[in-house]
Amino acid sequence: MKTNISSSGTLVPMFTRVAAILAVLCVFSCEKPSGQDPTAGFNVSGIVLPSSIDCTAGEAVTLQVVGKHGPETTDKVEFAGAQSFVLPILQAESDNFSFVLPAEVYSGDYVFSVIRGEQTRKVGRTRLMITSSEVIDPQDATVYGKVSALGRGVEGVVVSDGYEVTATDENGIYRLNSQKKHGYVFISLPSGYEALSDGVLPIIHSQLTQPASVPERSDFALVPVEGQDNATLLMMGDIHLARRSNTNDRNQFASFVTDINAFAAGVPGPVYGITLGDMTWDLYWIVNSYGYSDYLRDMNNIKNLQIFHTIGNHDHSMYYSGDFNTVKEYKQTIAPTYYSFNIGKFHCVVLDDVECTNSTRTTDDKGNPCYVRDYNGKVVSDEINWLQKDLSYVDAATPLLVMMHIHIQDEDGSGRLPSSNVTSLVDLLKSYPQTHFFTGHTHRLYNHDKLSDAEKYYEHNSGAVCGTWWWSGFETPGVHIGQDGSPGGYQVISLNGTDISWQYKATGSPLDYQFRAYDRNGIHITADKYVPSGNATSKAALTKLLSDTKCCWATASAANEVYINVWNWDPSWTVEVLEGDTPLTVTRVTELDPLHLIAYTAKRLNKSAEAGFATVDTRHLFRATAIAPDSELTIRVTDRFGHVYQQTMKRPMAFSTETYEK
Repeated sequence: MKTNISSSGTLVPMFTRVAAILAVLCVFSCEKPSGQDPTAGFNVSGIVLPSSIDCTAGEAVTLQVVGKHGPETTDKVEFAGAQSFVLPILQAESDNFSFVLPAEVYSGDYVFSVIRGEQTRKVGRTRLMITSSEVIDPQDATVYGKVSALGRGVEGVVVSDGYEVTATDENGIYRLNSQKKHGYVFISLPSGYEALSDGVLPIIHSQLTQPASVPERSDFALVPVEGQDNATLLMMGDIHLARRSNTNDRNQFASFVTDINAFAAGVPGPVYGITLGDMTWDLYWIVNSYGYSDYLRDMNNIKNLQIFHTIGNHDHSMYYSGDFNTVKEYKQTIAPTYYSFNIGKFHCVVLDDVECTNSTRTTDDKGNPCYVRDYNGKVVSDEINWLQKDLSYVDAATPLLVMMHIHIQDEDGSGRLPSSNVTSLVDLLKSYPQTHFFTGHTHRLYNHDKLSDAEKYYEHNSGAVCGTWWWSGFETPGVHIGQDGSPGGYQVISLNGTDISWQYKATGSPLDYQFRAYDRNGIHITADKYVPSGNATSKAALTKLLSDTKCCWATASAANEVYINVWNWDPSWTVEVLEGDTPLTVTRVTELDPLHLIAYTAKRLNKSAEAGFATVDTRHLFRATAIAPDSELTIRVTDRFGHVYQQTMKRPMAFSTETYEK
C-alpha cells in the first residue's frame, strides 16, 4: 500500500492532535538549503517536506514537489536521527517522488537529505510517526495500544484515561476498559525517557474519536534520555498572554523568551519547563482573537524545551457552564487537565484544582453570550480517585512534585483550598518521604516549609512570568514586577538524585539577583508627588491605600532605615546587614513594596485610570537601622542551600524608578 502525504498533513490514531500541524510550516518543515547555488551542485528546493509524516513501516511514502527542483530516480534519500538509513528512490515524477521505509523504522525526529553521487543536500527536519503493522488483540479493552522506544516495547509505562489506570506489559502493550469520558488516553512518562515534541508540547496524550463501546488503538513513542537524575525544571507561573494593546504583553513576552532560551541553553543536563496555569486569558479568547493556538505560536519561540502544562482558572472557558465542558478545548489542544510524569528519581503530578461553577448568563465585551466566571479552588473527587490509582504504581521511597494553579495557603498562612480537600491530598501523599507543591495564581512569591506536623510538605507559590499582568513593565519599562515587589520570572528547580533545590530567576537579570534594597531616608510617597496629574478620585485612592495599610512610606523619615525585599525567602534563609564591620539588627516586617507603588499603582492613578492590581503587603521584607545617613552598607543574603547573594549599598541612595530599571 502506498501512503501519500499531502501538504496539509493527515491524522493517525496514535497521535491525532499532533498531526493537526500544517505540513508546510516552513520554519521547521520546509527548511530549504540557505544560499544554495544550483550551478555548484544539484537543487532539490522544490521538495515539500511535511513537519510530520504519518506512515507504516515497510510501506511506500510519497512526497510532493513544487516547481522544477525535485530529486531524480537515481538519487537516494537519507534520514538521520536516533537511527539513520539511506533509501533508494522508487520513482520520481515532476510533482512527486516515492521511497519505501524499512521495516525496522521507528518514530522519531530526523534530518531529511537527498544524496546525488558524492553530494548531499539537506532538505530539512521531519518527524516520522510510524503506525505499527503489529496486530494487537484488544481482548475486552475499549482503548489499547503499544508504548515503544527505538522500535521496542517499553514495559511498566503507566497509561490512563483519567479514570482507569494500567501499565504496559513486557511487550509494551496496554489495555484499558475505558468509558472515554475525557475523550483521550495519556501516558505517565517513565524515568529515563522523553516523549516526542509538538513544538514545546510533549506528546503524552492522544484523542479518542470512536464511541465508548468501539475498541480504539493509540500507540505512543518514547525516546531514551540520559542524565535525568540531574535535571532542571523551569516553573513558569501565570503568563497571561492575551494580545492586549494596552500592555503590549506579547512584546514583553518576547523578552522573556530571549531570557529563558539563553538560560536553558546554558544549563547542563536535561531541562524541562512546567507552567503553573493561566497561560492564556479567557476574557480575551474571542474579544482579542487570542486563543490556545495563538498562545502556542508564541510559546513555540521557546526552543529545545519541552513544557508540561498546568491548567489555571483563566484557561477554563467562560463560554460553557459547569466544570467539565469548560476544559474541552484545552484537553484537545494543550494537555490533559490532570496527569503525571517521572523525571529521574521524582514522580511529578499535575492537578486541576479549579472547579468552575459558571451558571449565570452574561455577554462578553463584544456582546457574545457567555457566563459569569465563577469557580472554587478544589481538586474534585474524580481527580482524587485517579491520583490514588496513579500513586499505586509509585514506590513509597519516591519524592513527589505536585503542580497546581491555585495555592494551598496564602502568604499569611490562611487556607485557600478547603481543609477537607487538603486533607484528602495529604492522606494520599503521607507515605512518601516529601512532597513539594508548586502553585501560582497569586502573582506573588512565597514559600511555606511546614504544611503539616510531619514537616515534609512544602508549598512554593512561584511568582508570575507576567508580573502585574504585564502592567508594570508597560507603565514603567524596565521595572517588571508583581504586586509584592517580586520580579517577573520563573523558578529554577534543580534535581539531584532525590535532593531538590530552588532559586528564582528574574527575567532579564542574572540568577544571583535575589533581593532589592531601599534607602528609607529617600522615600516619601504622597498623592501630590506621585499622582500630580490624576483627578481627585485617583489622588484619594492612593492616599486611602497608604492609610488603610498603615504604610510607612506615607511619611518622610530620617531614621537611617534600609529595607530589603527578599522575594524567594523562607525561614531557613538569613539576611545580614553590616555597616562597615558592625552588624546591624535585621527584623522581618510586613509592608507595601515601594517600587511597585510608584512603578504601577501611582502611574495608573496619575492617568486617572484604575489601578486594578494595586500594591499588596509582602511578608518577605526586612528592615535594619544604620547609624549614619551616608554610610556604606554590605547586605548579605544566604539561602537555605548556602548560596550567598551580596550587594554594597552606598547611601544616600536615590529612590526612583530609574534607580531600579533593568
